[in-house]
Amino acid sequence: MKSRLYYLFIFTTVIRIIGDAIEGVALPWHLLNETSSLLSVAGYSLASMLPWVIAPPLMGRFLDKTEKKVRLAFLALLIQSFFALTIIKFASNIWAFYILISLISALDVLHRYFGFMLIASMTLEESELQKLNAKVQTVGEVTSLLMFPVVGYLAYLFGIKLMLLDALFLLIGALLLIPYVNVPVRREETIGEGSKSTQPKISHRIVFVGIVLVLVFNFAVAPARIFVFNALKNFNKGEFVYGLLNSVGTLGSLAGAAGITIFAYKHKIGISKPLLIGMLLESLAVLLLGLPSLVLLFVGMLLLNLGRQILNISFDSLFQRIIPLEKLGTYKGIFDSLATLIIPLSQLTFAWLIEHEIGVLALAAGVFGLGVLSTMGFFILIYSTKKMGFTKEKA
Repeated sequence: MKSRLYYLFIFTTVIRIIGDAIEGVALPWHLLNETSSLLSVAGYSLASMLPWVIAPPLMGRFLDKTEKKVRLAFLALLIQSFFALTIIKFASNIWAFYILISLISALDVLHRYFGFMLIASMTLEESELQKLNAKVQTVGEVTSLLMFPVVGYLAYLFGIKLMLLDALFLLIGALLLIPYVNVPVRREETIGEGSKSTQPKISHRIVFVGIVLVLVFNFAVAPARIFVFNALKNFNKGEFVYGLLNSVGTLGSLAGAAGITIFAYKHKIGISKPLLIGMLLESLAVLLLGLPSLVLLFVGMLLLNLGRQILNISFDSLFQRIIPLEKLGTYKGIFDSLATLIIPLSQLTFAWLIEHEIGVLALAAGVFGLGVLSTMGFFILIYSTKKMGFTKEKA
């Protein structure tokens, strides 16, 4: 039953990514055409990102309180479908438009957390967790790669009315979940049998230190976008180059997800080593992005997204492995809120430093060092914890 739900979650994830593409292209362009103001586009970014700061702890806690998580995912998709239709009616009312964008984004958090907790309920074996998480990300990256150009053209033809297609896809996804709305999502007792799938008991202090180290690491690598814009701001056809860099980044993300998926099918793959490799790749990438070389910009963007995808998949697996299911949504929600908040704070800090003529090369070297130190701290934490006998990981 859970296997069916997992593949159904993958399908609804495809639907949501298509919806994200439609919303990410049609909505900001509608605002720009209506207002002729870049501030309206910035407002869209704020309205769509703010729920990822506020909603995760609330949604996570909400999911923790019930085993009927499928029912909540069904309601999330159904209500999103309604909001997608409603936003067409309020297309000329900017404030209502922003509110609806925020509501759609908040419900997106609920759907994604449902899948995250569904995977956690299926297994505690590390290689299986890596494979299940990586498969979702691989399908998502392929969908993004294929759909954004198509959606861009359709948005040019139909504008805000393209949200009708978004509403239809969301409704289909909701209807497909109806047969499973009463299926409980919980860890079966059999998951706890055997050394390979025993959930480790780890103190709250160790979890707290681990989260802090990852947040410090996120602060270190977040300036990557600022370094890229700084390198391209006086570059001829900088917008075109930036588009190419994002395409290369998408390929890096796809390679990271597909690589873990393929490797996990053929071999046993732990969590610790991929996680540390991802952190080191991102640290190196930020250093390369701060160097005055166009070629290194492309190499850096590839490594940045490759490392980020490996790290994100492995960190999700680590959360699912060590946090009890009844607390998983809350912990994940708090972390995601803090991680989302850290990114703009870091980017604002480094943009201010660059504007005040602090050398980019020096800043890049500094964040590279901070990233490596965070990685070393996480390495020490993981292996000292294992040595103390709190985990039974086979790396």
